[in-house]
Amino acid sequence: MKLATWAPLLAYPAADYHARAQEGAAVAPSPEMEQFLRNIGEVPVEALQELYSQNFDWDPDRTLDISWHVFGENYDRGALLVKIRELLRQYGIAESHELPDHLSHVLPLLDSMPENERVEFAAKYLQPALEKLHAGLAKAESPFLPLIDSLRGEVAALVPESISLGVKDE
Repeated sequence: MKLATWAPLLAYPAADYHARAQEGAAVAPSPEMEQFLRNIGEVPVEALQELYSQNFDWDPDRTLDISWHVFGENYDRGALLVKIRELLRQYGIAESHELPDHLSHVLPLLDSMPENERVEFAAKYLQPALEKLHAGLAKAESPFLPLIDSLRGEVAALVPESISLGVKDE
């Protein structure tokens, strides 16, 4: 499955957000995606925009920028941002106003990478970031938690357990 399926759902909600969520759930069906659809159900897009900001922009424990979860305010975070920006250019993935390590950029990037690089990147950066993001969203009882849980499941299936357990922090 393409990880980019989740990217539009992790970008700031636009007028078509509900339609994008339905499409995402059709492409990546899971109990988590069904719960996410129920959570956002009839919530107007303006309210979803407010929820998005409250959940992802106001608390670093819930940011969609993976380098923050992996490194915090550390020099290594800047190095990872530079590395991801170079990879985005290499694979022709356009950036938005978000930082290069925002999940809406990283997920399409991973789909473009060769298998061995994708697995290594996911194990080293994406899985640890998603675990911390999950914890932050769970603590906040976020309506976006099932969306992240669905993505976590897909990433876990991508990364063999032997690699996931063997990854060391830099």
